[in-house]
Amino acid sequence: MDFEYNGKNISLKNKVLSKLDLFVIDFVDILTKYADYVVVSGYVSIIFGRSRGTEDIDILIKKIDMETFIKLNRELIGKQYWFLNADNPGELYGMLQDGLAVRIAVKETVIPNIELKFVKSDLDRISLREHMVVKTGKHIINISPLELQIAFKLYLGSDKDIEDAVYLYDIFSKYLDIIKLKQYMSILKVKGADYGIDV
Repeated sequence: MDFEYNGKNISLKNKVLSKLDLFVIDFVDILTKYADYVVVSGYVSIIFGRSRGTEDIDILIKKIDMETFIKLNRELIGKQYWFLNADNPGELYGMLQDGLAVRIAVKETVIPNIELKFVKSDLDRISLREHMVVKTGKHIINISPLELQIAFKLYLGSDKDIEDAVYLYDIFSKYLDIIKLKQYMSILKVKGADYGIDV
C-alpha cells in the first residue's frame, strides 16, 4: 500500500479494505452527521497497514446534546447496531456526560466494537481540532494528529502501544512536525530514543 501525504490529508493508494476498515467506515459515515469526531489509539496504526488485532475502535466526539444523541442512537439501532452498555438512550448519554465510554457493535456481535467518548482533556480537544484526514477511495476517516498519536502511544507504554508508536514513526518520520512531537512528548513526559524515536 502506498500513500500520498499532503498537509493534514493522507491518501491511501491500492489499499484493500478489511472487514475492520469497512466496520469503521460504515460507522463514521453515520456518526459524522451528528458529531465532530476523531479516531484515536490502535486503529490509527492499523489503517496504515500494521498487522495486529484489536477489539475496539476508540473514537472521541465533541459533546453533543441529548436530543442529538437520541437521533444518533435511533439511526444506529435502525442500521443494525446495538449498544453493549445499556438499552436506554438517556442512561447511555449520562455515561458519556460522566466521562465514560459507550460501546457499540453490529447486532449479534461483540467484537469489534466502537468505544465512543466525549472529549474531556486538553489533548483530546487538540486531537479533535487538529485531526488529520485519511482518504481511501471515496471514504474518509478523521484520525488523531500523528505527532500526538506517537507520543500518546509511548505514554501508554505497553509492548503493543510502543510497537504502534514505532510503526507510525518509521512510516511517517520525514513528514512529522518534530517540534510538535517533542512538545507532546514533553507534556506526556515520555522519551522514545530507546525505541528509535530519537527527536
